[in-house]
Amino acid sequence: MRPLTAALILIFACLLGCNASNSAKAQESGRNQDSQQGIDDPSLYLATRHFDERKAWTHMEKQVNFGFRVPGSSAHKACKEYIEAELQKQCDAVEVQEFRMKLGGEDTRMWNIVGRFNVTAKRRVMLAAHWDTRPTADMNTKASKKLPIQGANDGASGVSVLLELARVFNEHRPEVGLDLVFFDGEDYGPGLDMMFLGSKYYCNSMPDSEIATYNYGVLLDMVGDTDLVIRPENHSSNSVEVFLAAKALSDAMGYKVFRDSGALTIYDDHLSFIDRGMHFYDFIDFEYGPDNRYWHTTDDTIDNCSKESLKAIGEIVENLVFKFPDLYAPGS
Repeated sequence: MRPLTAALILIFACLLGCNASNSAKAQESGRNQDSQQGIDDPSLYLATRHFDERKAWTHMEKQVNFGFRVPGSSAHKACKEYIEAELQKQCDAVEVQEFRMKLGGEDTRMWNIVGRFNVTAKRRVMLAAHWDTRPTADMNTKASKKLPIQGANDGASGVSVLLELARVFNEHRPEVGLDLVFFDGEDYGPGLDMMFLGSKYYCNSMPDSEIATYNYGVLLDMVGDTDLVIRPENHSSNSVEVFLAAKALSDAMGYKVFRDSGALTIYDDHLSFIDRGMHFYDFIDFEYGPDNRYWHTTDDTIDNCSKESLKAIGEIVENLVFKFPDLYAPGS
């Protein structure tokens, strides 16, 4: 591992030096902001705060209002068209990768959607989320397990963050090449053999030369919980610097949503990329409701999600891309 801690200290020290000469100006600006952003901790001025949780929340509401985004449904197709249209407004290039799967005995159209920034850049970062919802609430304990789930957190939250980040990165350009990838078919199930369909297809379609252009990737999954907690993920351990950088940013910005205890082992869309040798970290809150009881149930609803959580993870990932684009870059 490279000396990440030293790099963090150097960057934060430089930013703190800039902050010292601008503290009065920053404090005056803070008085004109709402109470959530006007926090007195000087370390918060280290970070950029372009992410607007209200816009992200609007994206979440839009997805939920489409209905159950199960592959093959009209709501699924409407959501695909919405994501594509939103990316067209912000990104340098948008690509849609269509593929087909036999689902429930039907030949079903599915789509991975990609928004790219700095298309010709030689080094890249990938941010990803899945946009489909699970067709069965198989973790229900009272209601029928055959019901579909709304997927406000498990589906819409990561998409909402990425769509708002697309606006941020259009208006404030990153130095690195950046790809926002929206995977289909992550949650179809019921077993693991019929999950992560889009990410497997997308990853398998990538030549080795393309895989090698990525410094790292971050997967956002279930990041809208009202009590956001993101713990280390064991499959992502070859990319621990990504987690450490995000945790340092989280702590410096006053969020403290990244914890260094209670590591999880999660099967998710990042696995295919890790198998190909890519550095990829899964930012996931797998404590959704008491004892994770909202996960894969009909309680995965928008009222169990939070604008504040979208704000926290959105600002952290925004700053991760701006301040740490070169993690795992060759020669860094």
